[in-house]
Amino acid sequence: MNDIFKEMQAKIGCRNISDLPYYKRAVWYELRRMPLVGYGQEQLEDFARYVFGVRYSVLKEVMELLEAEPAFATP
Repeated sequence: MNDIFKEMQAKIGCRNISDLPYYKRAVWYELRRMPLVGYGQEQLEDFARYVFGVRYSVLKEVMELLEAEPAFATP
């Protein structure tokens, strides 16, 4: 099984996994781009709680809402 902590650390380019909560914006950006089916539910839950301080179900719901809304058009 894949390790989302190590993979996100590599994508963000931070030195330690413990630095991930300090890069929430970058983690959020990468998280929305990654296929999350390769990770276990427990690992996703641990990751969401560690980095964002919320349950994974909350992150998943927000991602689904953002996907459902049309992109903001710039004039």
